Amino acid sequence: MAKISTYTNASPVTLSDKFIGTEVAGTPVNVTKNFLISDLLALFQSNITLQNVLDAGNTATQSIILTGDITQTGNFSITGGALSLGGTVRDFNGALGNNGETLVCNASGQLVFGSGLTNQNLSQVLAIGNTATNDINLTGNITQAGGNYTLTGNYQQVGTMRLTGDMIHTGAYSYSGGQFLMGATGTMVLGGALTCNSSISLTGTVKDYNDTLGGDGQILVSDASGQVTWQDSVPTTVRSSALTTTNIILADKNGVVITTAATATDVRIPTNAGAAFPIGTKITIIQEGAGTVTVVGTAGVTLQSSQGHDRLSHQYSVATVVKTATDTWYLYGEIKA
Repeated sequence: MAKISTYTNASPVTLSDKFIGTEVAGTPVNVTKNFLISDLLALFQSNITLQNVLDAGNTATQSIILTGDITQTGNFSITGGALSLGGTVRDFNGALGNNGETLVCNASGQLVFGSGLTNQNLSQVLAIGNTATNDINLTGNITQAGGNYTLTGNYQQVGTMRLTGDMIHTGAYSYSGGQFLMGATGTMVLGGALTCNSSISLTGTVKDYNDTLGGDGQILVSDASGQVTWQDSVPTTVRSSALTTTNIILADKNGVVITTAATATDVRIPTNAGAAFPIGTKITIIQEGAGTVTVVGTAGVTLQSSQGHDRLSHQYSVATVVKTATDTWYLYGEIKA
């Protein structure tokens, strides 16, 4: 059909041009009527979708260039070919990525820009392979808020490690430099032996085997089982004897021996081979009974006293012997010849 225009020339069709068509729904039927080109354009726009166009051929032999935005509310699938992004890319939140950031999927399946581990924890990462074939170098702090930390191989830490939970270690722990600091509210429980090849500096409080703090002037003393307890620096053991011959024993070290016999009594000092008292040991002897006490050194022991006196002077007298060498003792106090 030839174009019929209101213009006298043969210019291209414009929206203000008219053409002759047939309106099938008109009265009478198929009445001839003039239509504006703009009416025809509106008809196309309202009745033809992109899906209609794709269904007709479904193949584009030329490039499609879009200068506006594409808003996708459904799924977007690419079954073949490559997707080339020549411009900027925004994530689910509409944000542009920073230098070095990657698109990471969060728990809702949304892609957001992050470092690659922004929305994953270490457990999720390890669950993928659970094996590190290369070294892991950590220059920051590791914070362990709870749970057990199990290490079966070697662990090398060049920074600070702070533990607020329990650490169970069954292998060797070598600490070659820096400081091992424990807060005032923390405790260290050693189920095995502690070996120290250097010095141990204790700037806080120390408890003994019974979980007891030491008193003023007390010292840690080991018992026969190797368990240390806080005791007075000078133990004050007191032993009474009604025998007429009383032998000094190691349990009397720095203590008191009381004689209660009514007849003459000997208090004997053993040799170092018989009882290895430390040099400097002092033992106090009290004559509580009526029997005069004579202090005697066994064969091999040298007992020194003022003017050779070796007996306590009378009932309730007090004297002391002190060890000054391997088998040398001195007697002083209320003594007489």
